[in-house]
Amino acid sequence: MQETIKIENIECDHCVMRVGRAIAAVKGVTEVDVNLEKKEAVIDFEEDETNLGEIKAAIRDAGYEPR
Repeated sequence: MQETIKIENIECDHCVMRVGRAIAAVKGVTEVDVNLEKKEAVIDFEEDETNLGEIKAAIRDAGYEPR
C-alpha cells in the first residue's frame, strides 16, 4: 500500500534524513521518499505488518508532526 503524509515542520535536509530514517525503521515499510519542497513523505508499506498509526507515531517520535 502507498500513502502520502504531510509533514509541515520539516525545514532542511537534516529534517528529511531524520524523518526518512524514522519511517524506514518501522517494520513493514518497504520504501520511503521524503520531499522537502512539498513537505510530505510518500511511503510504501505492507498492510499486514504496519499501519499509518505506527508510521505517524514514528514521525512524532522523531520530533515532527504528521498531518
